[in-house]
Amino acid sequence: MDRLWFSVTSDLFVNLSAGWFAAALIVPSTSKKTLRLNFWLFTFDILAGIFCLVVSFYFKKGSI
Repeated sequence: MDRLWFSVTSDLFVNLSAGWFAAALIVPSTSKKTLRLNFWLFTFDILAGIFCLVVSFYFKKGSI
């Protein structure tokens, strides 16, 4: 792949990560679900955000 595509894809995953972290803060606080379900939503959002950051790092590095 071209270096430009690595950079563009990395930027996309950075934005996705920011969205997941925002969702981790907004969704559990506005949801009327049970506390247990809110915990799992929060945990999933944080893990998805971390995953997107890691993918972004590898694309920026050009390793994938």
